[in-house]
Amino acid sequence: MQTRCQPLLGTLVEITVPDAGAGAIDGAFAAIAQVQTRMSFHDEDSDLAMLRNAGPGEAVEVAPETLEVLGIALELHRNTNGLFDVTIGRELVRDGFLPQPEGPEASHCSGTSADIEIVDDRRVRCHEPMLIDLGGIAKGFAVDRAVAALEAAGVTEGLVNAGGDLRMFGARDWTVGLRDGDGKVRERIALADCAIASSANAGSSHRRQSRLFAPHFGAGRAPVAVPTRVSVIADRCVIADALTKVAIAAPASSQWIAASYGARILRESALEKAA
Repeated sequence: MQTRCQPLLGTLVEITVPDAGAGAIDGAFAAIAQVQTRMSFHDEDSDLAMLRNAGPGEAVEVAPETLEVLGIALELHRNTNGLFDVTIGRELVRDGFLPQPEGPEASHCSGTSADIEIVDDRRVRCHEPMLIDLGGIAKGFAVDRAVAALEAAGVTEGLVNAGGDLRMFGARDWTVGLRDGDGKVRERIALADCAIASSANAGSSHRRQSRLFAPHFGAGRAPVAVPTRVSVIADRCVIADALTKVAIAAPASSQWIAASYGARILRESALEKAA
């Protein structure tokens, strides 16, 4: 097997394939770079920048990849009764987890995913000012696109790892270490032909003057702090990553939501951590 690594998506992306498929790695990295270019929160030439800088109700032409990810995000928003919402860029900027980009001030961005309209197969309309952050869901989608590029090039097995968003394909079993909320790996599982993503915010959550600051949000867009790790196994990495946010935000209802996507949630065991 051959592994190559590149800095993309704000992390290090590793692609591992058999030696015979090494020639397809560049195409897989190119697919990831395309997602980064179109869906970056920070790049003022990205589709997200065009959407936030457009006037309310103005239709904006975006890349097919961006349209697909927004379609998945809006479906998740509906299926989780609004719990999954990609317009939390407002809160992430307000609380210092993302920088204020050019365009409308975060405090003026009142829109939610319910205010996003997919007009046709190329255009999107935002009916209220908003800061869309595709973040993790775009990272998961990029992993899926890389796998699709490898398979299209005839590669029969491999693994793509984007900072803990993993997808493996083919019959080979891969041993995956699950890093807990405190950064330690206490559990390893064997997986084949699926995707897995994990999330925790113990290292990034904090309180200031009794107010909680965290990069995840629950009902009413209230910040949620979770000291333990949540992992989701799904067919696609875009779904696995998105559902980690749902599992953090709503532990009680997330199991049946995940099941509706054919996914499975693995939670860090408090007893295991204590041991």
